[in-house]
Amino acid sequence: EKCTLYTLHTEHHLETRKAGPMSISKGRVARRSDRYALRRQDDGDDVPPERPPSLAEHVCRVIRDDILSGRQPAGARLTEATVMERTGVSRTPVREGLRMLEGEGLVITYRSRGTFVTYRLTPQEALLIYEVRLVLEPHLTALAAQRMTPEVLAVVEEFLDRFVDALDNADPREAGQLDADFHQTIYEASGSELLSVLRGYWTRLQLELSERVYNTEVPRRFLDEHVAILEALRAGDANLAQDR
Repeated sequence: EKCTLYTLHTEHHLETRKAGPMSISKGRVARRSDRYALRRQDDGDDVPPERPPSLAEHVCRVIRDDILSGRQPAGARLTEATVMERTGVSRTPVREGLRMLEGEGLVITYRSRGTFVTYRLTPQEALLIYEVRLVLEPHLTALAAQRMTPEVLAVVEEFLDRFVDALDNADPREAGQLDADFHQTIYEASGSELLSVLRGYWTRLQLELSERVYNTEVPRRFLDEHVAILEALRAGDANLAQDR
């Protein structure tokens, strides 16, 4: 039985979708989303993440990656000592980074018990998030179409270009991350005050999708939707972008 989140995520866009011609430019240098970028791992070896400006953000990024990749499973305890060893920073930024992750819904802290990776959403909770998405994300996409710049559009194209490559290479984890980067870049381009609402559930949503969807299949079915969104953004058509 498909999980509620996955069924709703896909079927809404598949009711009338038809395949069409795709024109995606090739060869540009990739620019990954700093906030949601995942570290590539080959044969189990770690590739150290680039150090961001803030040590707390460094902690947040590394542990976020560990959670989204499954290295830190649901219910795992995150002690300050182990996080300090994992990230190579001192106690204060570790505490700040864990608070940031708690704000994203990826960890939860209990007084006198410590900090733990959160458990997966229930079907009812997933449905509530999806209902918020149905209203919020089309609105942000429409605003992005009106406010899109050539520079941001080039980044969106690059993510779609790389998404196609990940599909061709049957790399579900990379495809999943690029799917998130594609949409997040568009939403950020909207400049809306409602982005704070999106950020409140976005990373937790990626955790659910990475565990329930991208670890089990390559999401080729999303490609037509992505291409249609890109074409609407190129045309600056807010209504068409919102309908996609």
